[in-house]
Amino acid sequence: MRSRSIEYIQVELRELENVFALILLGSFIGLPSPPTSISLRLLPHMARELLVMQAISERLDDMLGEMAGIFEIT
Repeated sequence: MRSRSIEYIQVELRELENVFALILLGSFIGLPSPPTSISLRLLPHMARELLVMQAISERLDDMLGEMAGIFEIT
């Protein structure tokens, strides 16, 4: 039970990091975002988020399917 709850938290953390990066860098894909100067000042502190975005783009899995698998929804 404990390992399952840790897995849920890790998935949630990955998604929150992805959302954070999309909010800051959304202007590159046409999403409304904070001013570019703020995004550029935060960019050096976003190394982990950029790695997360790269990992997500490499696997490009269906997130809804991944969450259904974790929660064992069939």
